[in-house]
Amino acid sequence: MIVLDTDFFSSFFKIGRLKLILDASGEEKLVIPRTVYDELKRTSFFDEILYKIAFSEDDLSDERYILVKKANLSNCNSFIGPEEITGLGKGELGCMVLAKEHGAEILISDRHARQIARDKKLTAISISTFLLRYKRKRKISMEEIKGIIKDLREKDFYVFSKEVEGELLR
Repeated sequence: MIVLDTDFFSSFFKIGRLKLILDASGEEKLVIPRTVYDELKRTSFFDEILYKIAFSEDDLSDERYILVKKANLSNCNSFIGPEEITGLGKGELGCMVLAKEHGAEILISDRHARQIARDKKLTAISISTFLLRYKRKRKISMEEIKGIIKDLREKDFYVFSKEVEGELLR
């Protein structure tokens, strides 16, 4: 199971590549906690993603491939300290709860949140790690990588470090 945080979701939506996550990973659905769904409701593109969202497994289809799952944030107290909780958003916390409960991987861009997740023995990966992983597995072509780098820069103002971009393009 893959759980997406708001920032990762937003970046891949803006460049029209949410389905790439499914294709590369082999997953049948993308999962977001209700807390991420609530954050996405405040975006300018929410109406465009609404038809892709399902609230139960039974409602999933080729078109509705984003499953919203409830994440009980009070469960955070059992594995995240209070000082760490205050530094995280509700979307990030919801992702961590679902990852802990389901042994899922979190796709998350925020470095601080990713480090806290890793400190808690959760698998949390960045955009660059996601792209590198699936490039190495030959699930994402070099042409797709080039397009993703360009689109992220132009449509989401997301820029990789020179070292990471070099590794992606190697």
